[in-house]
Amino acid sequence: MECSEEDIYTIAGYDFDWRRVGRRLLGDLKVKDIDREVGSDEAEKREKMLLKWKSAKSRDATYQALVKVLRAIENNATADRVEELEKSKSQARIASTTDV
Repeated sequence: MECSEEDIYTIAGYDFDWRRVGRRLLGDLKVKDIDREVGSDEAEKREKMLLKWKSAKSRDATYQALVKVLRAIENNATADRVEELEKSKSQARIASTTDV
């Protein structure tokens, strides 16, 4: 499922190494650009990186793509949180379609 922009802001508040994730999702040059553009606020850098990823990858900017990268860098706690977020969104979506 594609990450919503709302969830991007939520995920940006999670603790993860945005540079390592960003290099895998966007490449080194984009990470350097973000580092230059944003001050010292790590949450803001995570947010900017995730928004650039969503913009660049569109439908391929999925929860599972992000989880895969987080697991690759051994940040399993954050990967678990992203999976839980996806699960809750999926359940809400199913509930809203069955209410019709």
